[in-house]
Amino acid sequence: MRDWHSMSQGDPQPAQGALVSRELLRSIRDGITVVEPQRIAVSIDPSGGGRDTAGIIGGFLGADHRVWITGDETAAMSSAEWSRKACLLAHRTNATVIFVEWNYGRDMCLLAIGTAWKALQEEGRIAKGALMPGIDPINAKQGKLLRAEPIAQQMVEDRIRLRGAFVDLENEWATWQPTDPDSPGRIDASCVLVYGLIPEVNQGAIVHAPLPTAPQPGLYGRSLQMSEVANAYGRRIGK
Repeated sequence: MRDWHSMSQGDPQPAQGALVSRELLRSIRDGITVVEPQRIAVSIDPSGGGRDTAGIIGGFLGADHRVWITGDETAAMSSAEWSRKACLLAHRTNATVIFVEWNYGRDMCLLAIGTAWKALQEEGRIAKGALMPGIDPINAKQGKLLRAEPIAQQMVEDRIRLRGAFVDLENEWATWQPTDPDSPGRIDASCVLVYGLIPEVNQGAIVHAPLPTAPQPGLYGRSLQMSEVANAYGRRIGK
């Protein structure tokens, strides 16, 4: 009989076959380590309409060469709503860049963000002298599995950490199946964040197994060579 886990919303999802385990996700939570941000960013996986989920994730590339995830504003939102949320998160965290998944929306996304920033300045929620972060479109890999696998590998290699517990984000990563036709907005937005802050990951290869159940000391700052992991292909990481 299959082992089923319930998400916080009460939607049961199978853990077997997920790209990363809950144990691995818990192990990369870190609200203590002092690290100097080198580049602060917000990433967006745009939604198509008010009932679609827009992924909005905040984070930074640290002096330790890790990506640190610091915020999650993901929700079902229209373009007018997610653009405002993203701008406010960028302003609050002093982000210098907003990464946008370029596979959907394109110029509409740029227009929505620029319009939202100006509107928030007019409302006094963002100072009129505050410079809008640069907007950097990210061409993520086509195909949900190809897009998510390199990011899962970075978690294993201890190049990604969570600045505390992000229950919804962790639930999505621990329950999403590579066979699912769609991937949740939080997964896509976190992929966009890492691709933007560590561009070479977007060239990444597939993940192999077996792999460790927790980040390994001394691995951050370099990528594992594929010869350092087993040759047998496997979907699940950290099991």
